[in-house]
Amino acid sequence: MARTVRGRGLAHRLIAAAVAAAAILPPLGASAQGRSVGTIREIQAGTNTDVYLFGLTAGPDGALWFTDSGCMGRGRCLIARLTPGGRISDFQRGLAAGSVPLATGAGPGGDLWFTDQGARPAVGRITPQGRITEYRRGLGRGEPFEITAGPGGDMWFTQQGARPAIGRITPQGKITEVRRGLPRTSVPFGITAGPAGSVWFTDRGCINGGRCAVGRVAAGGRITEFTAGLQPGAQPLGIAAGPGGVVWFADSSGAIGRAAPAGRLGESTRGLPADSSPVAIAPGPDGNMWFTDEGAATAVGRVTRSGAVREFRSGLLSGSQPGFIAAAADGRMWFSDEGAVAALGAVSTGAGAARRTPPGITGTPRAGAPATCAPARWTSWMGRRPSDRRFAFDGYRWLRDGVVLPGPSSRVHTPTATDTGSRLACQETVSYPPPLMVTAQARSAAVNVAP
Repeated sequence: MARTVRGRGLAHRLIAAAVAAAAILPPLGASAQGRSVGTIREIQAGTNTDVYLFGLTAGPDGALWFTDSGCMGRGRCLIARLTPGGRISDFQRGLAAGSVPLATGAGPGGDLWFTDQGARPAVGRITPQGRITEYRRGLGRGEPFEITAGPGGDMWFTQQGARPAIGRITPQGKITEVRRGLPRTSVPFGITAGPAGSVWFTDRGCINGGRCAVGRVAAGGRITEFTAGLQPGAQPLGIAAGPGGVVWFADSSGAIGRAAPAGRLGESTRGLPADSSPVAIAPGPDGNMWFTDEGAATAVGRVTRSGAVREFRSGLLSGSQPGFIAAAADGRMWFSDEGAVAALGAVSTGAGAARRTPPGITGTPRAGAPATCAPARWTSWMGRRPSDRRFAFDGYRWLRDGVVLPGPSSRVHTPTATDTGSRLACQETVSYPPPLMVTAQARSAAVNVAP
């Protein structure tokens, strides 16, 4: 498996050394079949005094994106990408001096978005090629924290600090904020798109002298917070939409909760150890929700639709603290480890990888004769197959000698005389529907173009 790293930062020299030795992890696109549910593997990246892996999400390019906030004011932090082939690239250019990128979120337009709590707080966008743009105009006196794709193609984020708010940024970078309905003591934390055009978030206001709650921003922008159904001392953190319009959240006081569309909350401690501390949660390709637990006995856990919980620990590094968690194209759940040894980890869900068989080129490509890309075979997740038309970046692209050809997506391509002797391949990109929103890519074998 090819593994390369661009950049000379200390953090990514450490990551490069770790990945180069990490034969324990197959490529992101490799089959997940044959691995028992709960099998955990981790890539060590160095001590958390140098590397602090934080926000983690599956990108529209089929890769995993994450941030390294290890600088914490000592220099430039980084945004990094782990491709399905196992290559890590890091990106700094475009970040302001003193930037501290935290959470990441995949945008429906094909770019990644992130929050920056550095010296000049911002919301940023990064293209799959690594071009970074940061936006500050319209951002109130606060610190953006988590970010997610919301209804209408905009990104939504939580804002903490002096003027807490729920913010929205358009693909063009216009920022607006909603505060009405938020207490002054509010500390907005996690955020996710919900059913019927709503956005849900968690509020840790109880650490600021107020109340902890789960909130909803309705389609019209009205904020409502809910507390009935939370256990005493609840501190909801991560939140994510699950199957059937139910929103799930991780309660660091030792519970897993869920919210019905109307706002009815319920929490359960069943199956969790007494000293548990769930912090993040995300939907898995197996139809269950997966969460991370930073309690005394750290773990990665699974909760079924009925609320049955099972935790997995074997394979975690000593002193681990699993943080962000997200599904990936290989059918596993990947997580960032914020423990004494910074790491990226993956846990098997029992679901197969998205790609079952690669696409193929029918016949022998010839100059002047149309060539057709036969679709790949994809695995059903949550009873649904992915679509090659969900987003603008989905569909088919053609490659000549490994370079993507310009032009619109099409299953058909007609080589020219100048293509004779070159190697032609096709690539299919598909995306799974909400709540998964995982994108996968598959490439055909390259074949020679005949005269």
